[in-house]
Amino acid sequence: MNDSLDIAAIRDEFPALQKYTWFQNGSVSITPRSVTAAFDARMAEIHQRGPLHIVYPDEEYPRRHASKQIVATFLGAAAEDLALVRGVSEAFQVVLSGISWEAGDEIVVSADEEAALLLPALHLSEARGVRVQRLELDENLPRQAAQLDKLLSRRTKLLAISHVTTDCGHRLPIDDLCGIARRRDVLSFVDAAHSAGVFPMRLDELTCDFAAVLSYKWMYAPYAAGMLYADREAVSRLGLTFAGGRSEQSLDFEKQSFELRETAERFQYGPWCWPLVHAWAAAAEWLDSIGVAEIERRTRLLTNQLKDGLLTIPGLRLLTPRPWSASAALVTVELTERKGEAISQQLRDEYRMIVKPLPHTREGLRISVPFFLLEAEIDGLLTALNEILR
Repeated sequence: MNDSLDIAAIRDEFPALQKYTWFQNGSVSITPRSVTAAFDARMAEIHQRGPLHIVYPDEEYPRRHASKQIVATFLGAAAEDLALVRGVSEAFQVVLSGISWEAGDEIVVSADEEAALLLPALHLSEARGVRVQRLELDENLPRQAAQLDKLLSRRTKLLAISHVTTDCGHRLPIDDLCGIARRRDVLSFVDAAHSAGVFPMRLDELTCDFAAVLSYKWMYAPYAAGMLYADREAVSRLGLTFAGGRSEQSLDFEKQSFELRETAERFQYGPWCWPLVHAWAAAAEWLDSIGVAEIERRTRLLTNQLKDGLLTIPGLRLLTPRPWSASAALVTVELTERKGEAISQQLRDEYRMIVKPLPHTREGLRISVPFFLLEAEIDGLLTALNEILR
C-alpha cells in the first residue's frame, strides 16, 4: 500500500499498541501520547494553581472558548451551534424531552440502533404510548429513501438514526433521509459517533436538525465528553426541559428574570470536566495535523483488505456493506457455528487481539479498523480467524 502517512510515528503515539493489536476503537479509543499530555497538563495545572476559573478567570475562560471553537471548527459547525453534553445519550435525551409527545405519535429509528437511541425510544413507547417504527437497512439508496418515505406519517415527530450504525457498520445516506424528514415536517436527530474523525464531515451540511458527537471513539480524546449540534431553525421547535447555569443569555438575580440563549447553547446546563474538553481540542488538532482525508483514504484501504479476506473464510458472513460509500471503520461478521464471545476471548488470550463480540441480536464479531493499524495486523487477524474456525 502506497502511504503518505508516517505510520510508525503515528503508532509511537500509542504505547498500548506494544501490548496488543487494537480492533476496538468503536467502543472507546486508545489515546495518543500528545492528547494524554494535554489532559495531564491541565489536571496538573489545577493541582498546582487551583481552580483556574476561580483564581485565573481571565486566563481560563478564553481558553475554554478557544477549545470549544477548535472542536467546532473540526466538526464543521459554529461554536454557538454546539451544546456541551456528556455524550450521545444525553444529547438524545435533550431532544426527546423537548418534544411534546402524545399517545399514538411515532418515532422512527433504524433497525441497527444501539442503546443510546433505542432504549430511550422504547422507554418513550412504554411511558407515553409512542410508536417506535424501525427503518430496515438497505444498501440500495433509492430503495432506502422510499422505505423511509413510506414509514413517515402525519403522527411521526422524530427520525433518530446513526450516521454509521453501531453493530453492522452501515453508513446511512443522512442527507437523503433527513431531507425527506424535513420535507415531511419531521424533526431529525443523527448519532455521529462513528463518523466524526473517520471521514470528512460538516455538521452544518448534514441536513439534519440535531446531531450528537463524542470525544472518545474516532476522535481519540479521553472518555467522556460530547456535543449536541442544533440547526438554528430547529432550535425554536424544541422545548427546554432543563435550564441551569449554562443555558442563559442573561440572569438578573434581583429582578429574578432571565433570557435563554437563542442557539444550541440554551440546551447545555453543565458542569463539565474542562480538562477533558481541552484534551478533545488537542485531539482535534492532532487529527487535523494528520488530515482527515488521509485518514479516510487509509481506513478505506484497510477495511477493503479486511473485507476481502473475511469473504474467503468459511463460517463467517459479512454483515457490513462491501462498498466504502455505504460503510466506515466498523467491519462486522456473523458467525454461523461459533459464539462471538468465545472467539473474542480466544483472540485476546492466544493472539493478543482486542476484538468486540457482536453484542446484541446475532453471534459475531465487530472489528474496528483505526487508520494506524498495519496491513500485517489485518492479515494476522485473518490468519487467526482461519485457524480458530478451521
